[in-house]
Amino acid sequence: MTEAEAEALRQENAELRAQVTALVQEVAKLNERVAELLAIAQRKKRKTASTPEKKPEAPPVVTAEVQQAFDARPKPPDLPEKTKTPKSGARRTGRSPIPEHLPVEEHRLRPASCEHCGATELDVVDEVVEEKLHVVKEHQRRRVVKRTTCRCRKCLERTTPTSLPAPYPRSKVTCDWLAWFIHQKFGLLSPLDRIRRDLAERGIPLAMGTLVSFVERAADLLAPTDGHHWRTLLSGSWMATDGTGLKVLVPGLPAAHDGYPRRQGSCRIPQNG
Repeated sequence: MTEAEAEALRQENAELRAQVTALVQEVAKLNERVAELLAIAQRKKRKTASTPEKKPEAPPVVTAEVQQAFDARPKPPDLPEKTKTPKSGARRTGRSPIPEHLPVEEHRLRPASCEHCGATELDVVDEVVEEKLHVVKEHQRRRVVKRTTCRCRKCLERTTPTSLPAPYPRSKVTCDWLAWFIHQKFGLLSPLDRIRRDLAERGIPLAMGTLVSFVERAADLLAPTDGHHWRTLLSGSWMATDGTGLKVLVPGLPAAHDGYPRRQGSCRIPQNG
């Protein structure tokens, strides 16, 4: 046996001894765990043996009067006869048709030549109709009002007709446009920057301050309606509300506090307003 082979055998022997040592330690840990489990099982067994068995409770004694009252109790009403609902017709299969009330954008196409031989002399033999949903981007338009001024032949005074309605004097937009803008902002909850960006994509650059002024102008126009609603609310005794807190002023407190209705959906309004 050479020196190299002997050295290899010694290394292998050392590795085997290390593995045996590790296995002995693992077996010792397992023995300790088994001893712990046995001790727990013995404690539970002793506890179960020391606990006295519970005697079953005696059934309640029912007197003749109680039994007679129970037998004479009102009987539940008879259940109504179950009527079988008629089965509805078979469910419609296939795709739903395109709604007929939509405006039609019609296109008529005719081949210029035969796709097989290239000839241009063609006779109509059939027509293929294809319907699809289509969308046209909303148009922003200009309203140009030209008012002709005339002179009276009798008094020689000039007369100019009244222009179309506008939301306020020297407004930049029409009533319809302002209503569309307010619906976009508060009805569809579109932020002003998105509306401004959408208008810019259509070639209508508007400053953010201009859009804010449109909101202020619309609020001024709606002030009479809002005031009427407020007076109607204060004239009643109950106010419908959601979970949002209400600022309540209480005499003696330094500041208002958040109040909530005592009953969900309504709260009482003080009669003094």
